[in-house]
Amino acid sequence: MLPSIESLTQSKNGLLKQDIVCQSMDKDIFNSLALEIPCISYQSMKRSSRVLREFVLYYFPLYNLSWSDFFRFYPILGFMEALVYETDEEVEQIQATNCLLKQHSPWKTKQEIILAVLEKSNFKHHQVETYLDNLGEYFELETHLLISPKITHEEIMKAAQLRSSDYRFLHCTLLKMLGQNFHDEELNQELRLMWSLEVLNDIEDDIESYEKDVATKHYNTYRMFVKIYGQQAPYYLKKELDYYEHLFHQGVEKISDNPLKYQGFQKSWNAYRLDHPVPLIPQPILEN
Repeated sequence: MLPSIESLTQSKNGLLKQDIVCQSMDKDIFNSLALEIPCISYQSMKRSSRVLREFVLYYFPLYNLSWSDFFRFYPILGFMEALVYETDEEVEQIQATNCLLKQHSPWKTKQEIILAVLEKSNFKHHQVETYLDNLGEYFELETHLLISPKITHEEIMKAAQLRSSDYRFLHCTLLKMLGQNFHDEELNQELRLMWSLEVLNDIEDDIESYEKDVATKHYNTYRMFVKIYGQQAPYYLKKELDYYEHLFHQGVEKISDNPLKYQGFQKSWNAYRLDHPVPLIPQPILEN
């Protein structure tokens, strides 16, 4: 007999503990219930709305989609991104105790739920699992960077590259929903070209939220630069910003012989800069 949905929401303190429940369930039973497991809070939906908004603004122009098309894709895309922020909340709680995520990875269960839902809905793109794995690696690396006394520039930038994996699994899922799920270089090119813009976007967002993240002790790329470079942090961060912006434009120029695709990526860039003007890097806050 399958457990009821109500039983999946019970725990010692009355809070949802789907990670514990799902880990103990038979895989076939888990997959059969994936579409019904309640696992998203209002807070995670609210926080994920920023990413979904940006996804529509920057990615929809690539496929001649408009805001009116959004709700065709929202149930899957919104569900996936809300689970990212559900995990983020749990990870921040673990980080507050100065613990690593090795013993308990909140993302692992969320990832299994996402994969099961994608499979049941026939929306699983062949690259999505890679990007889901990358996000799990990011959560572990983020925690390491926050609690370790010695960190490196390379580790910070690896985290920056992994962090935007949610944009990539949203992107490839959209491609699958549009019927573009082929193993060819032209398709992979679209994911690669947007990669540098995604990294740039996440770093610039951290510049905007820097003071708040310092106050709350949350992870922030610029905060990590200050941790290793002190007053010189703005210089090193600016070099990375210039690099990823150049990388995006360099990639787009390589497809200038394809006017439609070239114009699509130019629209995405213009939408990004209109919505996201170049931020001023604030003065470093030196923490004890």
